[in-house]
Amino acid sequence: MGKNTFFGIFSLTLVMLFIFFDIPLLLRLSFAINYLILWLFTYYNIFIERKFSPFLGCFIVFNLLFFIIAPMVQIHNIVANGYDGGGKYIQKFPFKENFAIRANIYIFIFNIIFFGIYFFFKNKILKTNLNCNITYRNIPLVLIIIAVLTLLIVFVNVPTIIFQYQNEFYKEAEQTSVANYLLVQKFLFFIPFAGVILSFYYLKTKNKISKNYVAVLILFIFFLLILLIIKNPLTEKRNALGPIYITLIFLFFKDSLNTNFKVVRFMFFSMVLLFPSLTILTHSRNTLTEMIAKPSILSENLKLLQVTDAFNSLHYDAYPNFLATIDYRDNKPFTNGAQLGSTIFFFVPRSVWHDKPEVTGFKIGNYLIERYSFNWNNLSNPYISEGYINFGLFGIILFAIILAIIFSQLVRWLEQADILKSTFAFYFAIYLMYFLRGDLANGFAFIVATFLAIVVFPKILFMSMNHYVK
Repeated sequence: MGKNTFFGIFSLTLVMLFIFFDIPLLLRLSFAINYLILWLFTYYNIFIERKFSPFLGCFIVFNLLFFIIAPMVQIHNIVANGYDGGGKYIQKFPFKENFAIRANIYIFIFNIIFFGIYFFFKNKILKTNLNCNITYRNIPLVLIIIAVLTLLIVFVNVPTIIFQYQNEFYKEAEQTSVANYLLVQKFLFFIPFAGVILSFYYLKTKNKISKNYVAVLILFIFFLLILLIIKNPLTEKRNALGPIYITLIFLFFKDSLNTNFKVVRFMFFSMVLLFPSLTILTHSRNTLTEMIAKPSILSENLKLLQVTDAFNSLHYDAYPNFLATIDYRDNKPFTNGAQLGSTIFFFVPRSVWHDKPEVTGFKIGNYLIERYSFNWNNLSNPYISEGYINFGLFGIILFAIILAIIFSQLVRWLEQADILKSTFAFYFAIYLMYFLRGDLANGFAFIVATFLAIVVFPKILFMSMNHYVK
């Protein structure tokens, strides 16, 4: 599919939302303005931008999915069910047209600031020296160490691995402490991922078949098998299905995702069409063992599922949670940056820091329980909400600038010869779909743990081995 054909489908899909979905006129206009901004930058990203920047494409798809498509489907559902001033979103927050228009204005401001700062800093950073000729010595020795550690990690965590195959993802998260879950799932279980990256890099850069080559090939297969076992998308549910496996596609078949157009096309079709349909597998209340033992469960789920049903679930609650965050700040004392404490110092346990602030997802969830009789407090909270709850409108502008600067730096990493940094940069681009959905404390903690596992930890091993060999 060529650029013109895709862009035509891309445009038509969104236009159909505005034609066939029943939404109040002024609110529909505010969605249309935000869509037009994204449409213009999508055109720029596909047809004009020369630098490879998957971050911009994923940012655009996130906004289309969570701030235009999903909320329009949700509002249409509220109106279609006889809205008379009492309609509610999935998390019980009441639908108010003026409130939604206000949120769309904030999103418009965020996107305008973000795109302007992103283009400014990207051009500045890309003019700096990119000749970072990184060479990794003693890769076979480092891979052997990682393999031994991987075996130890798997052996120690056999009960955890068995548990996640036999139980729902939600039970695993509920029965595991945050610190332990972060350490095991987001750091230790990502170490084999670093092994896959380094072994593939070694095999790709060697022209001769030697004993080391054969040994690394065996290790590559070993790491890949372990990764498929401990990060199986049917048990990981959310975080593994996207970032890890899309990054592996980028690593193994780079030509399939090496342009802005290819990334936008892939993310649009997978996130807007494929992933909502896959909720019958990835978010089923049945375990993997049950689905294998009784395949009829899949057909039963298919009968009940419509693609739009997924958008009316808590998996697409970013927009109504942003509305709830605005309502929270209107009715509660300002946090003035206090929420950032739980993000920046995520590694400090609450047993040590007794007054550690609640993460924003829990804070808004508890607010919805208190004020609107909701029954669940473990909610997502989008990145823009974090800026607003901390500093109001200034926070929206500040957080847009910070995100743009981070993107610009990661574009630089993506162009470097450092395979670990460039792979992590692409991983982060895909991870944006989860990071921007929030909440920020968990998203930040998870990406830091992943960075430590696939960049920092291997580099420490290389430094140690280089010193030892000398």
